[in-house]
Amino acid sequence: MRRRLFQAVTVAAVLVIGATASNPVLGADAYENLYDAGPGPLAPQNVFEGWYLGGTLGGATVNYDFSPATGDVHTSGILGGVVGGWSFQSGPFVIGIEGDVLAADISGSRNFNAGLNKVSPSIDTMADLRLRAGYTITERVLLYGTFGGAWANAELPVNGPGGGVRERDFFGWSYGAGAEVSLNPNWAARFDYQFTDFESETVGYPGGQTTYDPDANTFRGSLIYRF
Repeated sequence: MRRRLFQAVTVAAVLVIGATASNPVLGADAYENLYDAGPGPLAPQNVFEGWYLGGTLGGATVNYDFSPATGDVHTSGILGGVVGGWSFQSGPFVIGIEGDVLAADISGSRNFNAGLNKVSPSIDTMADLRLRAGYTITERVLLYGTFGGAWANAELPVNGPGGGVRERDFFGWSYGAGAEVSLNPNWAARFDYQFTDFESETVGYPGGQTTYDPDANTFRGSLIYRF
């Protein structure tokens, strides 16, 4: 899992470094290109419009409603990868579609059955595809909300009598909000939060069936390059 996370973060870093090499200026002076030349009032362009790609890194908690035992299984960890999409801007309004592919190391454990068994779920890969809509409160600052579908792959080992190792894909719905700041005509930085409600999965072990119902909270920072 950690190797997948390292690979995803490395890809994100290469994207950022490569784009920086082609356009290293991240200051306000680059905004001279956003305005029409000549006399008269300056007309800002749609700085949040077009295709974009970037790297993202953050943290997550995933809580599993776990049965037949009572109570939750709490897990936490980090995640990182690649985010990209396309946006259309009309005046202060922005709408588009966005997706990401993330490697993760989100794990935890809990004893149950009077301590005879231990469950240790962990998520190593996540992805989603979402609609994104927002409003620019200034020419460079966008506030947005997002909603769409999500997927995660999890390992679900149970140690002890009747246990075993299983793997399942979880699907669900994700929604959240964030803020994006345009640094220059190509670069933007953002921070966002997402909540994902995954559907429950019932998994069979030699000792019986176990149901997992996970909910995820993710917090991420991203550096975006707009083409």
